[in-house]
Amino acid sequence: MHKKGPLTLAFLALVGDYVAVSAGLFLAFWVRFASGWFAAPLGVPSFELYRPALLLAALGWTAIYVSYGLYDPARGLRRQDEILLVLKGTLFAALFLMAAGFLYREVSFSRLYFALAMSLGFGSVLAMRMLQRRLRKIFRRRGLGVQRILLVGNGALGRAVRERIDRNPDFGYELAGVVTEDGGATDEGHPAFGSWAELPQLVRKNEIDRIFIALPDAPEEAVARIVRSCQHLPVQFEVVPDLFGRMNERMRLSEMDGIPLLGVKGFPLESWNRFMKRTFDIIVAAALLAVFAPAALLIALLIRLDSRGPILYTQIRLGRDGRIFRIHKFRSMQQGAEAATGPIWSPPGDSRTTRIGSILRRTSLDELPQLWNVLKGDMSLVGPRPERPHFVRQFGERIPRYFDRHRVKSGMTGWAQVNGLRGNTSVEERTRYDVFYVENWSLFFDVKILLLTLRHVVKHAAESK
Repeated sequence: MHKKGPLTLAFLALVGDYVAVSAGLFLAFWVRFASGWFAAPLGVPSFELYRPALLLAALGWTAIYVSYGLYDPARGLRRQDEILLVLKGTLFAALFLMAAGFLYREVSFSRLYFALAMSLGFGSVLAMRMLQRRLRKIFRRRGLGVQRILLVGNGALGRAVRERIDRNPDFGYELAGVVTEDGGATDEGHPAFGSWAELPQLVRKNEIDRIFIALPDAPEEAVARIVRSCQHLPVQFEVVPDLFGRMNERMRLSEMDGIPLLGVKGFPLESWNRFMKRTFDIIVAAALLAVFAPAALLIALLIRLDSRGPILYTQIRLGRDGRIFRIHKFRSMQQGAEAATGPIWSPPGDSRTTRIGSILRRTSLDELPQLWNVLKGDMSLVGPRPERPHFVRQFGERIPRYFDRHRVKSGMTGWAQVNGLRGNTSVEERTRYDVFYVENWSLFFDVKILLLTLRHVVKHAAESK
């Protein structure tokens, strides 16, 4: 088994971050005071005075990263999640250093030095983490830091776990196989790795580190029996809960004198958070409209020259709380394209798409007019994509919690879209992602989705050339 591997990599990551933060703080001192690039009217302070303060600051900075779970060997992180956690930790470290600078009277920290230290410290850590990712890949090819997983459960929840493991090699998980109750084939017809009764032998023979139990409908006694069968072995169990459809609010875990309580609380986009999101939408949408105004004028001219019909395509959509609004897009299809078919999704390579429309769709530039929807307050930059009333009625009748999507404003992009669920894809799966976004909203989450959207658009445009 590979018990020491993940811990070794986590320790190396911690040491690497401490070195990177220290290097960033020392480099900031050199840039501010010793490089000659900036004036020092009060003279160059003694580095001997700064050095112990900077080493302590680097220690506190790294401790903040520890509190954010950046070194948890059991926690798999995608690259974008890691960057956001590093950013959050850095911002918190900035507050920590400001407070420490106020209390540490031996050294007077200039504001310029402070800004340089934050920027260079953050950049140094990102560079170090890029190096660490490359090293982890090399180590994992040799078996170091890889955790071998057995998955118990072959239903929809089990498939979701398998997909996440396959899609995220950064987690460091290697799926050894799927175990079914009787050892029969999985739901997709693939051979099973073994049966529940064979778990102890499978764990020993295949050096399993962790067992994921994805059995949402199994009796508690069945799950307990599986755990008891291997409790004498050095293997860690993870029970994957399927709370989708069972809870209609966010969960809150608390305790009462040692008794765990699982409560519920409202959605996060209320009162102050809603105001903060709206302010963010207005600032970013206005900036994007100003930047893309010349491109929008050129697109309008090309649409006019390319085919007959209006420049903009307007549709009725349902937004927050079922409110009706008109969504705007640059027209990418022939005029009257749905006259004969009625409301349908446009498949890839749709013959009704115009020449300029195919380019607009490939680059997502047909969505630009929706920035005006954002400014008006009909939509947000990030949120569940709005649907037409025809589809909303259909989906709401057959998909649990579909209407929870409408607790927030619709978005130009969303969590489902950046996870590959666009156009004619599983509505049930999209709903899962949308509800997850609604229940776990934060401003950092919005920024993350916008960055992932930009990456997707650039990648898709490059692949389509």
